[in-house]
Amino acid sequence: MENDNETPLQATPPRMTPPPPPPFVTPVKRKDSLGQKILLIAVISAVLMIPSIIISVLISDRESTEESTVSEISDSWSGRQLISGPVISIPYDSISRRNNGGMVRLLPSKMDLKATLTSQQLHRGIYEAVVYNSDVTLEGDFSYEPLAKLGIPLSAYRFDKAYVTVGIGDLRGVEEISPIDLGSQKYELEGTNNVQVYTSENDDNYHSHDDTPGSGCMQANIVLPSADSAKIAYSVTMRLRGSGSLGVTPVGHRNEIEIKGQCKSPSFKGMFLPSTREVGKDDFTASWTLNSTNRNYPQAFVGSRAEDICKSAVVVDLLIPVDRYQKTDRAVKYAIVVILLTFISILFAEVMLRHPINLLSYLLVGLALILFYSLLLSMSEHMSFGLSYLIAAVMTIGLVTLYMRGVLGSTKVAAGICALLLVIYGFIFVLLSLETYALLTGSIGLFIALAAVMYALSLIHISEPT
Repeated sequence: MENDNETPLQATPPRMTPPPPPPFVTPVKRKDSLGQKILLIAVISAVLMIPSIIISVLISDRESTEESTVSEISDSWSGRQLISGPVISIPYDSISRRNNGGMVRLLPSKMDLKATLTSQQLHRGIYEAVVYNSDVTLEGDFSYEPLAKLGIPLSAYRFDKAYVTVGIGDLRGVEEISPIDLGSQKYELEGTNNVQVYTSENDDNYHSHDDTPGSGCMQANIVLPSADSAKIAYSVTMRLRGSGSLGVTPVGHRNEIEIKGQCKSPSFKGMFLPSTREVGKDDFTASWTLNSTNRNYPQAFVGSRAEDICKSAVVVDLLIPVDRYQKTDRAVKYAIVVILLTFISILFAEVMLRHPINLLSYLLVGLALILFYSLLLSMSEHMSFGLSYLIAAVMTIGLVTLYMRGVLGSTKVAAGICALLLVIYGFIFVLLSLETYALLTGSIGLFIALAAVMYALSLIHISEPT
């Protein structure tokens, strides 16, 4: 018989199986794994520097390709132009046993040059080069006074065997040149290989060459008047094609040089900067007033001073300032900073939410940050650098934000990471735009970032269980 006082048995509730962890989430023991995870994140950051180095090499390769392509475009039109002269060469007979004669170069006492440039752009694929047509007027006068300083008797000079030379950087660019009006005579100028040419290997120097095809001088045999002539006036006009730059050597005792033309961003180089300049939105005017005391060669000398004359040139550079590759390369140098700050913010969110994240997620986020530079490089070749940076940054930040939203399951935290990336990429763009204060601004920014990281790590340490 059953006992009425016996307590009935209660059914044991079934055990609830815990839900599986979400993808890319691995439960970890915080106390043991936080230090290891920080170390592994540092290793991932170092590994991600390999693709950033590859992108840097790619940038250098693309920049080299651009330079060679622009050089080929320019050479097919005409090279850099250097106008030098006119210079009168006068042979002289033997004046002693030790001196069997030679050649004296006489430079003008006055040289006035006016040049007007009309530029245009030639394209080949995504690359472009600036070329120009120029109308040049050259006039002034010669004086025999510098000859007296050489100690050569006037009777030894062969004035009937003299010749005049006008240096041209690249004879392929000579479309028209008038006969030179010297004294009361006109002389037809012909090409010769006595070369004074501006070379592209060193943009700061002119050099003299004797074997450069298609470059040289225009020359004419002349008969000079007697040595008692006070002044010998000259004038010549020419129309030249050129590319890259136009240079003029101040060979006169007094020089008035004026160059004007169409160019949005001219650059003035050479031994002397312009005395006055006006650079407008689409054109410029530059003028130089120079005299012989500004150079290291006299108005008359024996032999050749071609190298010294070429180095004294004033230059207007018409090259398009292409800085997309330089800015992209500078941006790549900040890759490690972007990666570390992003990883630290993700780690901070992981600890504060107690929501472990698989290391594969860190790797994927890092690859997305590295891909930003590839996007920036490729886009900047087809549009402005600023627009390319904006599009690449929006794509990268959007990808990382959406991914972290899925991994962490928190819109608020993902929005925080998004805001951090916006600040980082915005700050880097400011650094790329600055020149004078880039180092100062970057140092202050990195100090603030370090302070924020130290504060975040202190919060993580406080939140750890003892």
